[in-house]
Amino acid sequence: MRGRAFACAAVLAVLVLPTALWAGGSAEPKASGPVKVDFWSIWDIESNKHGKYFKGIVDEFNKANPDVVVTMSGQGGYDGLATKLEAAILAKNIPTIAQIEESFLARFHVRAADLGKYLDKKTIDNYNPGLLRSSYANGVLKAVPINRSTPILYVNVDLLQKAGLDPKGPKTWDELVQFAAKIHALGPDIYGFTGYWDTDAWYWESNLYAYGGEVVSADGTKVAFNNEKGWKIVELWQKMVRDGTMLNPYGVQEGKSGFMLAKFGDGKVGMVLDSIGSLTSLVRNPKYNIKVSSVFQPAGEKYAVVSGGANLIVMNDSTEAQKKAAGRFLTYIAQDRIAVDYFNLSGYFPTTKSSLETPEIKQLFEQFPQYKVPMDQMQYIHSRPWHKNWREMYIAITEELEAALLKPDKDPKEVMAAAAARCQKILDENK
Repeated sequence: MRGRAFACAAVLAVLVLPTALWAGGSAEPKASGPVKVDFWSIWDIESNKHGKYFKGIVDEFNKANPDVVVTMSGQGGYDGLATKLEAAILAKNIPTIAQIEESFLARFHVRAADLGKYLDKKTIDNYNPGLLRSSYANGVLKAVPINRSTPILYVNVDLLQKAGLDPKGPKTWDELVQFAAKIHALGPDIYGFTGYWDTDAWYWESNLYAYGGEVVSADGTKVAFNNEKGWKIVELWQKMVRDGTMLNPYGVQEGKSGFMLAKFGDGKVGMVLDSIGSLTSLVRNPKYNIKVSSVFQPAGEKYAVVSGGANLIVMNDSTEAQKKAAGRFLTYIAQDRIAVDYFNLSGYFPTTKSSLETPEIKQLFEQFPQYKVPMDQMQYIHSRPWHKNWREMYIAITEELEAALLKPDKDPKEVMAAAAARCQKILDENK
């Protein structure tokens, strides 16, 4: 869920824009008929289950609110939408609502409306607080959660038990390495672990925090990961690849996440690090004849995880009528009913605190305790890089990380040094 052939060019074009272009605000035309609200989504509304679900919610809202017409359209995933939104800002042809990857708020917050003006206090206070840590800019609420996630470790309970291991899974990465070796000893075609960096180095970032590291300095001017905290997880994964205990998805032609999850579902992998957005497809997929449990992402020096997924922003260039209508729509989708239904469908976090007290959620936790594990892990969510150039930085980091698994004999210190040098150049050129 995360194409970049022309993304960098679009980003650089935006970076040289005068500051005034990002100021926001527009003249207020006279209303005629229903207020039209364009909602740009990361999901295709015809083929993607998440897109289909929220398209149904949009239709439901429109029927209940005849003075507003919300039109939802898919814009090609996280990076595709960001690139199109940047182009739309240049063309002054923006949507009213945009679904942006959590860390992209650092780029777009200057164009986002103050949602405190369009959502009531009761609605704002009811969002799960861990999901709002990346929603504020300079103390102003600029985004609210929709599909939010953290990494989590899925384990094949049967394989762990066959290997004589605790089915509750490893607590630390060092322990995971030991688990992986014992699982691989079950047979040459059985792997102990699999994982990948994602297209934005998400899993590396998460474990950087688990080892006590940071992406950038507090003032955002210096790279902070060119040290053991940055390369430790790289070293561990490379070792498991060399030992044959880790299934390496790099070099395969198909999508890495799909490849890994298919092998896990076929009973060929004991543990896989993936998003909580895979909960439903792994835990309740009838074609998988395995017992799956979910456990915390292993600790490095401590438990810490990155959050991810998307938030919703309302573009400040929209008319006042559109912003008010958008506020009504955001309030509508913040209902417990929708939070529960979407959590049940996907595994993404339920967005509201009160939804966790509903009988439906309690019944889900009782029937599928795997769904409660991410809620317990939420307390360890770590804040993310607040930097407008994080997108360019993670592209550079991901390229170096991919090279580290394509060539697992490569010195992980050199991998981090190369990534850090490229990122420092980006920071220096965009002060």
